[in-house]
Amino acid sequence: MDQLLLRLLVFAGVGVVSGFAAGLFSIGGGVIRVPVFVHLLPLFGVPYPIVMHVSVATSLALVVPSSVVSMRKHRAEGTLDFAYLPTWLIGLVVGVAIGAALLPLLSTFALKVIFILFLLATATYLGFSGDSSATEREPPQGAAKVGVAAAIGCLAQLTGTGGGLATTGTLKAFGVSLERILAISSATTFVVGIVSTVGAIITGWHAPGRPPYSLGYVDLVVWAAMVPTVLIAAPLGVRWGHRLRRKVLTRLLTALLLGTAIEMAIKLVHEP
Repeated sequence: MDQLLLRLLVFAGVGVVSGFAAGLFSIGGGVIRVPVFVHLLPLFGVPYPIVMHVSVATSLALVVPSSVVSMRKHRAEGTLDFAYLPTWLIGLVVGVAIGAALLPLLSTFALKVIFILFLLATATYLGFSGDSSATEREPPQGAAKVGVAAAIGCLAQLTGTGGGLATTGTLKAFGVSLERILAISSATTFVVGIVSTVGAIITGWHAPGRPPYSLGYVDLVVWAAMVPTVLIAAPLGVRWGHRLRRKVLTRLLTALLLGTAIEMAIKLVHEP
């Protein structure tokens, strides 16, 4: 019981930090949560071969509550493009299904490499994208739309992120307006969060070494400890984010992602 209480307290604190950071930088908390999980979960008995799997799956399960709030907000504001979304969401589901099938087949080492590359790509995008205001164009259509969404869904499943960052970067490159990007991104994280969590539960159902009180790869103790603190801390981060200059926040986030990627890469090289 002492071990259980300690886990609850530690990860409640992690929820405060990751929720505040997600609100402050206007990003999904996955890029913050997963590296922290990778460090902390082994201390609570999660074996190395599945530490990345549990980290990714639990992070994805934490996407669901916040994505529901975001989705309801955009729906109430009438910014969701229901004509565009159906085939986009189909692509996401296909991509998440592919990622869920790959998850138990990939080692922790391989998943860490994918996550490090994702951090580096995100940091590079943030560092060099600037605030250019490209002429608004239509987002990808037809087969291209399904393919792009599938790639985002698969990447989200394998990195433990909700797909919001990848969606924002991709649609921004197409010159889509910020209002549409945010609405499509909210729908993306909602669908990815739900479908990827179900996939991680199914594919990890018989995985050896899973922590107690888990469903598949999803650690329910960590999830229950973090949900309330994430939901409380995220609005506080948003409030502070409005007080700081966007350029400063972007530079801070870029440095944070680069530092995390480098630290993870150094540790990966020295792992047996």
